[in-house]
Amino acid sequence: MSDKFKDIDDLLKGIVKPERTTLKQLFENKLREFKISPTAAYKIIDIQSRTIKGILNGSQKKIDITNLIKIANFLQIPKDRVVELYLDAVDENFPTYNISLEKIDFIKKNFDLAVLRKAGLINNITDFEHIEKRIVARLGLKSIYEYKKPSIDVAFSSGLFKPENDNTRAFWIKSALVCFEEIDNPYPYNRHELVKIFPSFRWHTMNVERGLEEIIKALYKIGVTVIFQPPMQKLQLRGATFNYNNKPCIVLTNYLGFYSTLWFALIHELYHVLFDWEEIKLNKYHLTDDSNEQLSVREREDEADHFAREYLLSKEKIIKIRPYLNDLSYVTEFAAENNIHQSFIYVFNAFDLQKNNRNAWAWARKFSPKVENSIKSIGIPWEKPVEESLKLIKPSIYK
Repeated sequence: MSDKFKDIDDLLKGIVKPERTTLKQLFENKLREFKISPTAAYKIIDIQSRTIKGILNGSQKKIDITNLIKIANFLQIPKDRVVELYLDAVDENFPTYNISLEKIDFIKKNFDLAVLRKAGLINNITDFEHIEKRIVARLGLKSIYEYKKPSIDVAFSSGLFKPENDNTRAFWIKSALVCFEEIDNPYPYNRHELVKIFPSFRWHTMNVERGLEEIIKALYKIGVTVIFQPPMQKLQLRGATFNYNNKPCIVLTNYLGFYSTLWFALIHELYHVLFDWEEIKLNKYHLTDDSNEQLSVREREDEADHFAREYLLSKEKIIKIRPYLNDLSYVTEFAAENNIHQSFIYVFNAFDLQKNNRNAWAWARKFSPKVENSIKSIGIPWEKPVEESLKLIKPSIYK
């Protein structure tokens, strides 16, 4: 054969690479060669079965180096070859990555890592490979560099308000937008139908476990998408209304920790949908942010708060029931007559008496159902990718 054809053969051999040999394969081949069982081999090598399986599979990171020498002697191959194959197996189970300083800098500039850890999205603030993976998965990104902060210009704001928690607000907003994109409500927004179903909202509050879910289903059918997104440290957001595809999208969160405030936030945001929708469409979204002290913003927020309060349970009714708050059976009866869960009475009473009345707040805490019971079928936890969470929720809620 000429040198020319020999070179071609060598090239072709290089293209078709043989399958990579593993330590486990060599061990199994030796068992067949000696015609012995794994248990017999473990006794010959003098290593416990659990230990040798961990070495062969690469699932055991900490080992006694003498065990690799024993395996090399049994397999009759060089010790350095066993070490090499063992490290290959470990790398498959526990892959290592290199992350550039540029990427680390990007993550630090755009995310408040301490807040993300507190929320449960990441496990620590120093493993940037882990941080990148969790953020990318949660937001459905292909690369961390795809992340761009949403505009901070929101409805009802003059632009003078500059929050101190920009990164956290931006992430919270971006996460909500990803949810709305994934849900992609096909129904057109119908304001007339929203007005029609409004009277039914209050009595749904009496069904702690299913009431909120049922209302969210009804709103979805008229083009209003509602999700629950967990709160984040440093944010004083009670809710938000977004414009996605020219349809209202509302985010509820558990900022204050009361069952009643979930409903209050929903009615508050629906007020903005009914009466401020054109402005929200123009500005993309509106945040109900208790840290915003601009006069123009507070006036609009106070209007929405007043509407929600009057709709759910007026101050006049709280004054009427206040002398009887020690009588739970009477309070429950009064609440039923007003088609409202009794916890609203105690929470609204505490709000009316302001923060310095400890007894009122103790009652509010005592009689408030756990928020978790109301959002367990609609919650989108931080620790899971949005697509994964919505895959479970969409068939029953958003259909």
